[in-house]
Amino acid sequence: MAAALVAGLALSACDRKETGPEAAESMAAAPATATPVPAATADPAATKPLLSFEGMDSDRDARVSSAEQAKASQMVFQAMDADKNGSVTLAEMDAARDAIGERPDLSSEKLIRSADSDGDGKLTLAEWVANSNARFARFDRNADGEIDSGEWRTGLAAETVQETPAVPTKS
Repeated sequence: MAAALVAGLALSACDRKETGPEAAESMAAAPATATPVPAATADPAATKPLLSFEGMDSDRDARVSSAEQAKASQMVFQAMDADKNGSVTLAEMDAARDAIGERPDLSSEKLIRSADSDGDGKLTLAEWVANSNARFARFDRNADGEIDSGEWRTGLAAETVQETPAVPTKS
């Protein structure tokens, strides 16, 4: 009890936050909402490029950074999550892959199973991103935090041989 009282008194003496910007400053800089991503079934042309090396290379420097890959991965997830409930079901993934013409040999069921860490039969953004990040690390042969087109082609070829890609691919 005495410790709680001392802690309360110590905190009451703090009149300025030291861990980051003041609330008013951060509220002014933050957008009200994130830019919505249309469902892949509604706008397949917007999603399909994100599955390719060129589509992920947003700064057009012939390299895909981990940040570019993460952004593309999140956008693909948002596009597959047609009902915007924060998870991608088998039906949503099948519909998205059908819409963009992405139906490689690996089924959506196997794809979900490979990334579904809690075994509930659907993917959360965290599961999708974790699997996508692991895929990026496998492709990044020289571990420089970027993938060049050679690493991309080598990674795709290795997935084809293993038949266990982490995310849908287009070369």
